[in-house]
Amino acid sequence: MSTLLCSTPVTKIACWWGPAASRCWLPLLVGITLFSSGVPADVPVNGRPQGLVFDRTDLHAFAAEAYRLRLQALAEEGKLDRDADLVARVRGVAARIIAQAILLKPEAAEWQWEVHVATTSRIEASSMAGGKMLLGLPRAEAEKLNDADIAALLGHEVGHAIAEHVREQLSEVRRLDPTYAQFSLEDTVAVLNWDLSVALTLQPLSRLQELEADDLGIHLTAKSGFRPHGLAALYRKLDSSQGGSGSLDTHMTADQRERAVSTFVAYAKAVYLESVLDGRDRIEQYAFSDASFANAD
Repeated sequence: MSTLLCSTPVTKIACWWGPAASRCWLPLLVGITLFSSGVPADVPVNGRPQGLVFDRTDLHAFAAEAYRLRLQALAEEGKLDRDADLVARVRGVAARIIAQAILLKPEAAEWQWEVHVATTSRIEASSMAGGKMLLGLPRAEAEKLNDADIAALLGHEVGHAIAEHVREQLSEVRRLDPTYAQFSLEDTVAVLNWDLSVALTLQPLSRLQELEADDLGIHLTAKSGFRPHGLAALYRKLDSSQGGSGSLDTHMTADQRERAVSTFVAYAKAVYLESVLDGRDRIEQYAFSDASFANAD
């Protein structure tokens, strides 16, 4: 799930051909037209074009402050980074995935990536613009997850980050109404977070982005040397425990997501085998800076 604080509708096939696999990975109907004005950009791997309006630096600064406040609240509740060994394990997995993400999006090397672990009632993960991630794990479930499971959860969030999905959503809000075109970043964030009509209008884009993050996440996970074979089962478990596709859900139905994820995994197997043949010990790792840990102090 990508979060900051966490058009004329035209039904068409969302079919984007990626240079890595030359495949039509999303034969699902979505009702949205994406406008291409703004800073041109392409989503890594699948090459979907984007038009991004807001300045990346401003958005990252805004998200970093929201992230800091979220971590501060969790720390005050005694729910942040309680298990040092688990945090180290999560960051070790994240370091491999982020390094591969930077190869796909070189400018992400300049971002201040962070990942923390919160004690929650169910398994959940979220990301903010600029690579600010939070993994929520119940104490009992944390012991059951292997590194590949953690990689699947983090890979999805890293996928959101390098695809700049939050920036894209904010850009689309600006295009919905002439009034919104004059809004500041802060005002646009408020519209996106609190205006139900905007959420409904952008729901097809949100669902497309969620499947896109699945695709990117599975690719990054495999490229990092983690087996992708069990990822479909993990997503199935999470979807069944967290409900179906309601009117405001950003994911497709569980069946649709499972079919798409199975396709992504099938293509990722070759990526995984290549990473293993290249040698796991040579897989690069992102080096978290000291500032990445300051929020938890």
